Amino acid sequence: MSGLEDWTGRVGREWADKADAMDGLLGPVGAAGIDALGDVRGRRVLDLGCGAGDTAFALADAGAQVTGLDVSGDLLAVARGQDTAQRIEWVHDDAARHEFDVPFDALHSRCGAMFFDAPEQAWGHLHAQMKPGGKLSVTCWREAALNGWVTVPLVAARPVLGKDVTRPPSLSGPGPFGWADPDYFAPLLRDAGWQDVQWQAVDRPARIATGNDPDPVVRAVAFVMRIGTLASRLRQVDPDTRASVAAALTEAFSPLVRDGYVEVPTAGWCITAKA
Repeated sequence: MSGLEDWTGRVGREWADKADAMDGLLGPVGAAGIDALGDVRGRRVLDLGCGAGDTAFALADAGAQVTGLDVSGDLLAVARGQDTAQRIEWVHDDAARHEFDVPFDALHSRCGAMFFDAPEQAWGHLHAQMKPGGKLSVTCWREAALNGWVTVPLVAARPVLGKDVTRPPSLSGPGPFGWADPDYFAPLLRDAGWQDVQWQAVDRPARIATGNDPDPVVRAVAFVMRIGTLASRLRQVDPDTRASVAAALTEAFSPLVRDGYVEVPTAGWCITAKA
């Protein structure tokens, strides 16, 4: 489970250190969310949970006036460092309480909507930051069982770590799969004032890799042992056990190499609504 305190601390630092990996994993599903906004030229867009800036830059390239907001100072430092032309306004704060002087035409979030500790209050507050009729586009993960970046590492590590340590992640509360169920997020958004809430499945392969090792399997193993569900279960594991897990991951990933990367299936939702 990841909540506000995780992103302001360890999780945020880890993602910032591995920012090169973010777009490879989140980008395929996330692209549907940017497409769902339509023409954003000249429009004020809030990029919620902008992280290291991939989506904020994509929105700016499409002609939007972008504000990127994230609770992680480490991730925002990466984003600011890439924004040499100072095209984007970067805001370091909790989106559940930050007040903007001018309302937005659109709100976009790629896999950043699910981490509020008090989601009802947060999404009501965000609704208040929008112009009437403003667009909402959120991409998020469907259940963990459909996402290879979770299932492949957990299944591979199970003979080493056991069933309890490699159980699937929770589908409730703040965390990457907190919005896996439409019966949860749809009424939440409606109760917060959002209208015409709709969603569609987005199933696309994604790459898992970090670092510059020439071996794609080595890059994939490095990724899942530092970021994600399995990584969170390895913090107290001794070096010999970690080595055994790495060997199991290497075997599992080797058949999944495509065009120089380990590719796994991912499954998400593209959720749209209007203020």
